[in-house]
Amino acid sequence: MKEALSTLVIHDIKNSLALLEADLEQLNHQPGMPEEARKAYQRCIELKQRLVSFLTLYKHEQFGLKPNLVEIDLLEFLQDTLDVSPSASGKHGHAFALEVDESRIRIAPDAKRRGSAQLDEYLTGMAIESALNNALRYAAGHVWLWFEQETDKVTFCVQDDGPGLDHPAGNAPSTGVGVALCKAVAEAHGGGSVSLTDGPDGGALFKLTLHTA
Repeated sequence: MKEALSTLVIHDIKNSLALLEADLEQLNHQPGMPEEARKAYQRCIELKQRLVSFLTLYKHEQFGLKPNLVEIDLLEFLQDTLDVSPSASGKHGHAFALEVDESRIRIAPDAKRRGSAQLDEYLTGMAIESALNNALRYAAGHVWLWFEQETDKVTFCVQDDGPGLDHPAGNAPSTGVGVALCKAVAEAHGGGSVSLTDGPDGGALFKLTLHTA
């Protein structure tokens, strides 16, 4: 009974956050809204996403995640992921540039489905959104997203132009819900890996590798 009650309470909080998010979104469309209103909207979205991630992890630990595999166009999937991401501003208030960097996309000649893969679109999207949120916390003004496809796996990459991992203000390696969620998504796809390192040209580089059917 206690477990059932806890689940009901968590779902009720999630629904309440969704309503609050809608109210804050409408507020932000009003002219002359202060910067605090935009920040409150962004924090509400992040809190709701953390709660959804927690619920997904709970389901994974209790029952295991069973992915709903569908064929997706990888480039279109990344573009759609950015389209639904909330607008954000950098540390100093200027707008972020979030983009799919097509110049960094790599597709191996022996990839089973060149440019497409069988993945759980919902779970993979959650993991990438979590990585994007982390990148937005530390970026100076730019975040890039791309994929690298090999024979039987695909790696999604997120890089920011922040100070990197070694800087005191950089992306400290996290062992929180976001990383746990990404690992659960990788496990649901038959294995894979999650990493956060310094990018070769600065900033922090996140990689999520998923095995594909």
